Amino acid sequence: MEIKNINMEENKINDINQENNVEENIEQKVYDEEYNKEEEKTLTKENKIDIDKIDRWYKKQGWRENPFTFNIVPDLFVGYSEQLHAIMKVIKEKHKLSLVLGPTGSGKTMLLKWISQNLPKEYDFIYIGKPPERPEEFVDIFNEKYKRPWPLSIFFNRIKSIYQIYNFLNKKLKKRTLVLLCDEVHEADIEILEWLRVFCDINNMIMILSGLPILEQQLNEKLNTFAKRIITKIELISLTKEETIELIRKRIESVGGQDCKPFTERALEAIYEQTGGFPREVIRVANDFVDDAIEKGLDVIDITVPIKEEKEADLSLNMFADMSPLQEKIIDLLSKKAMTPGEIADTFDLEKYKSRQHAVRSVNNILIRMMQEGIVLRKKKGKAFTYMLAPRVRTIAVKS
Repeated sequence: MEIKNINMEENKINDINQENNVEENIEQKVYDEEYNKEEEKTLTKENKIDIDKIDRWYKKQGWRENPFTFNIVPDLFVGYSEQLHAIMKVIKEKHKLSLVLGPTGSGKTMLLKWISQNLPKEYDFIYIGKPPERPEEFVDIFNEKYKRPWPLSIFFNRIKSIYQIYNFLNKKLKKRTLVLLCDEVHEADIEILEWLRVFCDINNMIMILSGLPILEQQLNEKLNTFAKRIITKIELISLTKEETIELIRKRIESVGGQDCKPFTERALEAIYEQTGGFPREVIRVANDFVDDAIEKGLDVIDITVPIKEEKEADLSLNMFADMSPLQEKIIDLLSKKAMTPGEIADTFDLEKYKSRQHAVRSVNNILIRMMQEGIVLRKKKGKAFTYMLAPRVRTIAVKS
């Protein structure tokens, strides 16, 4: 009897605890909901203040929106007139294969998009943003391009196998010309490259492959027979000072602004010096200017670009192992003394470049990336910048 009474008491206690837990959970849930509502109101109010502040600043400038975003808008393509002339000449003359090379952010994708919108009427195009992972994906790409509207699609054959693409396109194109614009080709494996080589034999097809500078080396090493078919190689390096200003102007006017306002000549000069005319960097730094002006309530942007605190490089005796020969040479030169991009370029074999200016731009782009990685530092010297190795990197360079 005593054991039974004890069990009954324990059950009552458990029931009470469960009821208390349920009540506590309900109270906590109500509290959480109320807290979340208050927090949401606070965040919404703060966000609204920020958004209103941004909108007011844009309205003062006559802007509909921020012009300095990384959207790919072919109409805003600026510069590289020599390269554009060369690539359009290749297309007009219907040469089979061309390369567009340049580092990340140099404007390769924008150039391909610009080409796609400025082809003659008798030309078709296909833009492939990234090489397929499997060759069979080419089937979907060409079927999508030449699909028939329903119900006509019932009566026309589609490509079912990658081996049918060659004959399908030879019959399909007839008097029209297809321009295949393939981006990021440096990421393609050997099997994809092999099929691109096969497509080169299709009548009335022109192929323009774009990628990082290493693409040319990859083709020479992995598929030399394909590399030998290249008629034209176009290199995108960086914009001139005038082209950099034109890029900024064009973007501002595209959202309703006037000329380069609110940037002063001094600010434009600073942007060019900071970025070296590298398109993506120009957009990024210009956006930083705008954010800073909004934050400080400035209607005119007339400040020097803030040099952000340089991050320290990851140091080890093997830090130079993955560097290109050109980077290694620059490191070696800077380990002896500080130099300007022009002084470094003058030590190169300039016959390998179209001009000394091209060599200087190439050096400048490398130095900017190395500065972002904390490998080099720089200081102003007249109208140019002098670069030097970061102290800790210099120690490793000497030991290496």
